[in-house]
Amino acid sequence: MTIRLRLTIYWAAVLAAILLIAAIAVVQLFERQQWSGLDAALLKEAENTADQIERGGTSSALGILQRLSLETDIGPGRRVQIVTANGVIGNYGDIHTIPPPFNPRLPTHAAIVASPGFRFAVVPMMYDGELAYLQSGVQARLVQESVDSLRDLLLLMVPIVLLLCVGGGYLLAGRALRPIESVTAELDAIGPANLSSRLTVPPVADEVARLTGVINALLERLERASATERRFASDAAHELRTPLAVLRTELEVALARERSAEENRAALGAAHREVLSLCRIADELLMLSRLNGEVMVDRQRLNLRALLSEIAATVGPLAQAREIKLSVSAPEDVFVNGNAAHLRRLVVNLLDNALKFTPANGSIEVGLKSDSNRAIIRVADSGEGIHPAELPHIFDRFFRGAGSPGEGSGLGLSLCREIARAHGGEIAAANLPTGGCAFVVTLALYRDDPNRATAPLR
Repeated sequence: MTIRLRLTIYWAAVLAAILLIAAIAVVQLFERQQWSGLDAALLKEAENTADQIERGGTSSALGILQRLSLETDIGPGRRVQIVTANGVIGNYGDIHTIPPPFNPRLPTHAAIVASPGFRFAVVPMMYDGELAYLQSGVQARLVQESVDSLRDLLLLMVPIVLLLCVGGGYLLAGRALRPIESVTAELDAIGPANLSSRLTVPPVADEVARLTGVINALLERLERASATERRFASDAAHELRTPLAVLRTELEVALARERSAEENRAALGAAHREVLSLCRIADELLMLSRLNGEVMVDRQRLNLRALLSEIAATVGPLAQAREIKLSVSAPEDVFVNGNAAHLRRLVVNLLDNALKFTPANGSIEVGLKSDSNRAIIRVADSGEGIHPAELPHIFDRFFRGAGSPGEGSGLGLSLCREIARAHGGEIAAANLPTGGCAFVVTLALYRDDPNRATAPLR
């Protein structure tokens, strides 16, 4: 069922209820108004007549009743009589107008008594020393016909008005939804090959315009993601092609002719180095893929101070071998909700990068501190720093600066950024005024939440 049809059905249901309630209210108000006017006139006239009879006595009663029966200003079929326990006195008027029967339990005050087709005012009075009732009534046909005519008119008009309004609502719903149909048609025309296309934003700043703006923003993000993925695939293929080509050449040369044991050993050594390079690239690509696609990862309360001490103990001998001073400043325990293997990989990558660009007799400083919401890890070296033009690109996949050593895939810093973002943090780099470069990693502090052990990373 389309939105247009649903809106029309809802509109029809609401409108039908409103029209029905309004019609019933109009009929009841009109009927009450008609009957109240007739009843008031009957009661007033009957009370005045009863008062005249009581003042004039029984001798003038019949004349008064007869004159009253001739009046037709209130309505047709006038019938007047006095009823006592002993019978009817002075029955005048239209015999077809049937008065209510005498009842000892009739009210002791003036009242209106209705019977089918007739309306009588019944007024208690004293007649010849006993309780009597003056009954003055008319036929109610005209009032009832007026009420019935109005009811019949409304029964005819309400469906007509409902149909006209529903038809108009259906047309208006179609007109209101036309921009959405236009958006749907434009979206349907956008495919993977033309993600650069954008929807036309309506000139009126309404809900459809806001929806169009949100969709355009989504298309822009999809275009960037698609371009990033295509560039990633292209860069990955380019990076894998060189070691594969070298490996293939070495194997083809080795198989082309008989070679000595030393030559075979050298060929196998070269092939082994290329295989290690391929394995390293494949491992980093796999980890990047997992970080981008993982919905859930095992995390726990992790002490970064202990983690940095463990990593420093592992990397320390390598720094000493290169005559580089490695120092760790972590004066207090700082806890995060993280994955130990991932965060270890992040810090090791930063230290490995610092070791590559720090000359002998240089220094690498690792610092740890925290503020109210974040844990802050800082890795600074005393190398030459990063060229300002290369700083915005160092976290791009497969990016290697002009001064980079030959080894490395260009994925290490990309992994660091993805790991930091997966832990609700970020990483940034900046050159130091005294020389060298500093990488700063910010991570969300641990919060005492029992559900965070398996909380989504992204």
